[in-house]
Order: sequence, then C-alpha cells, then structure tokens
Amino acid sequence: MARFQTFIESSAAIAADTGFAWLMSSANNGYLLRRITIGIRAGTGVPTSMQAVLGINRVTSAGTTPVAGMAAVRMRPWSAAAGAVWNQSYATPPANGTADFFRVPINTQSGVDLPWEFGEDVVLLNGTSNGLAFINRSNALPASHQWVLSCEWEE
Repeated sequence: MARFQTFIESSAAIAADTGFAWLMSSANNGYLLRRITIGIRAGTGVPTSMQAVLGINRVTSAGTTPVAGMAAVRMRPWSAAAGAVWNQSYATPPANGTADFFRVPINTQSGVDLPWEFGEDVVLLNGTSNGLAFINRSNALPASHQWVLSCEWEE
C-alpha cells in the first residue's frame, strides 16, 4: 500500500463544534487512517492553558464546493499520487454522522500522537461521500489559537 502524509492548521479562535479539516475518499480509492498528531499553536506566544477536544467523525455526504487544503506527500517516492483529498473548508460541509467515533481530549499546552496500526484499523471505503471530519469540540479556542493536525494514511 502507498502511504501519505499531510498537515493542516485551523483558522484562529475556532468556535466549538466547528469542523476545520476533512480527509475524503475518492470515487476509486478508500484509505486506512494510520496516524494523527495534534496540538494547538498560539501565534508567537505560549498557548493559554485550557482543555480542548478534537472530535473525529465519519461523514455521510460529499459536501459542496470544497477548498483544498495541503497536498498529500508520498512517504514512498515510487507510489502513485494520493486518491484521498484533504480539504480545509466547504461552501456546504459534508454531513457528519450521528456521533464522533473518536474524541481526543488534550490540554492546549500539550500534543498527542495517535497511531492506528495493525489491528486498530480505521477503514474508509471508496466513494466521494466517505471521509473523516476533524472537529473542534466543547470549547472555542482563544484568539490567535489554532489546531495543528498532521495525518498519515494508506491507500
């Protein structure tokens, strides 16, 4: 399998329950989520100490008018280009499932590295309405604070 990575930063002072990144399958390729690394950046200063929660939700629609995020980087240079699409916003975002399948609570002055390897597969099937939404849950971030999310997946 080919392995890819990319990252994205949310907008500053993002409101609670707001999606800021989507990793969507293509019509031909599904993917396996392999790792996410998350943290919070506060402009040029130290982040305000507070609790934050990243929600990861399986989406149930493709959304309309996506704005592409960062391009995927091939971890193995001989791999074909990624099929999955990493978006940072939509005119109409994809619809979320009924509940997050995973939530990550962190303190804004720390970070988390979560590998999903071996038997811990997070599988997304092919089809443009399949993907993951990354959502700021529970608290709005203070001014100048942004989520920083790095992601790895296999196709």
